Amino acid sequence: MIYMQKYDIYKTRPEDSMSPYERMMNILDWHKERIDRLPATNIITTYTIDGMEIFDAYWPEAHRDPVKMAKLGAALHELAGLENVEVPFELTLEAEALGIKLEFFEGKIKWPSVKEYWVKKVDQLDIPRKAEEMRNRGRVPVVCKALQILKERYYGKVPIVANIDYPFQAIGGYIVDTSTWYKYMRSEQEEAHRFMATLSPLFDEIACAYLDSGADILTIREEASSLANIHPKTFREFVMPYLKKSIEKIKTHGHVILHTCGECWSPSVENVSNLIACGADAFTVEEATPMIETRRIANKVMGPWYPIGGNLSAFKVLHEGPIEKIRDRVKKVIDAGCDMPMAGCDIWLETPTRHIKAFVEAVIEFGTPPPWHEEGVDKWLPKDLRGA
Repeated sequence: MIYMQKYDIYKTRPEDSMSPYERMMNILDWHKERIDRLPATNIITTYTIDGMEIFDAYWPEAHRDPVKMAKLGAALHELAGLENVEVPFELTLEAEALGIKLEFFEGKIKWPSVKEYWVKKVDQLDIPRKAEEMRNRGRVPVVCKALQILKERYYGKVPIVANIDYPFQAIGGYIVDTSTWYKYMRSEQEEAHRFMATLSPLFDEIACAYLDSGADILTIREEASSLANIHPKTFREFVMPYLKKSIEKIKTHGHVILHTCGECWSPSVENVSNLIACGADAFTVEEATPMIETRRIANKVMGPWYPIGGNLSAFKVLHEGPIEKIRDRVKKVIDAGCDMPMAGCDIWLETPTRHIKAFVEAVIEFGTPPPWHEEGVDKWLPKDLRGA
């Protein structure tokens, strides 16, 4: 059964030697030397109001109806040629599955939000007896069904991406209020570790369920690990051990990309090396983290074949434009060593479809062939890093 309308405007070009799926899988398998050009993807979230209107897949229905979720998750591929499809669209799903009550704002296009912060201890949450029970909690089955629908249409053609919030971010954003959570890491460290140790396996189970249902790639959104939120020393104590273990488990089911927002590098301190060392197949950043520094650190920690992505401003570049600015910024991040140019955070709801098309076209133009085509990926470095 076909669930999507056929807006096949920007499908794989005749001159491409690889499909978007083949291209992305080779990158995540650390075989960048095999790809014909850079991918024009977005591995965080893919949705716009244009997509909601054209495919009749509005929020909040698209958060709870698998067919509408699949339609909206594929809309920017169908409309603008974005070279992946992705669900779900927001970060409260995991908290809801543990008993947190949400406001969905019926009849409005708004992100779901927590009705009340009342959790102080981890055992106040609705913790399942077995981690695998998370697969049947809340809206997890909805996402799994949406992924099955997407797999039916797109498997082997374009990458199917699913994303989860990671417990460190989710606890401070949607389970325990932010100030209390950060206070725990200073004064109630045992409770902070109990939260992480209890919730990480539960979130892992959701991630594995998504991959088992049809996702090719799982994006872990650890968005609280910027320097504004956590010192690298604190990250190494409260996040890194759990995140490494989670990534190791999830990778037995499929590919994993780690994403974080905010500034992860400054001249005096950085958290990029810690995040990369957690073991994901690739790492992506927001515009606040310089791409050139991310490339430099990735080369040192993993090697020049390690994939990194980002860091276009979702608002200042992709939403506001103009098209000339989008093209200029895409070229700059590629020149700085980016393998997967993309938005550094959620695509802005009101982003015009023409701006997404311009982004795709710019990645194809400036990423064909890949920057290392002449010298080979093992020798290639951005100009600013040569001799470093």
